[in-house]
Amino acid sequence: MDVLAGRLEASLKPLKEHLSAPFLLTEDGSAGTAILASGERAFDLAAAVQEAAWPVKLRHTLAAAPPAGAAGRDDAVRAKALKLLRGMDRHAVLRVDLPGRTAEECGLADAVARLHRSLTLDWTEGRWSAVRAYRRHGRQADVARELGVSQQAVSQMLLGARLRELTAAEDALRAWLAEPRRTTLWPLKLRGAGDSSAGV
Repeated sequence: MDVLAGRLEASLKPLKEHLSAPFLLTEDGSAGTAILASGERAFDLAAAVQEAAWPVKLRHTLAAAPPAGAAGRDDAVRAKALKLLRGMDRHAVLRVDLPGRTAEECGLADAVARLHRSLTLDWTEGRWSAVRAYRRHGRQADVARELGVSQQAVSQMLLGARLRELTAAEDALRAWLAEPRRTTLWPLKLRGAGDSSAGV
């Protein structure tokens, strides 16, 4: 458990400024929750936790928080996220419960998250170490120095870890989460001359 706690702390360090409340493990250590200032970085958090827990398979939920200043807000959103987690289909990886997001969109987000997790579960210890080091340093030369291998070996490890595909999935989900939430359907269909259909 101490090893996992150390890994988690290192993985979450780059996301610390995006957290409005810390990452907390449940008493039995079976689940963890965090509250982000913005949902845009939610999948980055999920990916960081998954990498820290590798090779354990994790599942994630994303729930909207009550308005800022609401009594018991943090506890309420943590409880909601844990309830969603308990109710997840056993094959799902990401369950999103956000206003303005359709079931189809949320299903696609889960499919991307499942692809992301399947790539990480194919890793070896060397690939896992290379990805974690690359996330910290951002340069293959620095990773090679840290791991005591050649830069070519690092390149091969990152290629084998499918880092390009992983980051593409992360970018796609980050962009989706950054989109404004819709409260109506677009484009609006306006009633015109000879058109008897109502606008939405």
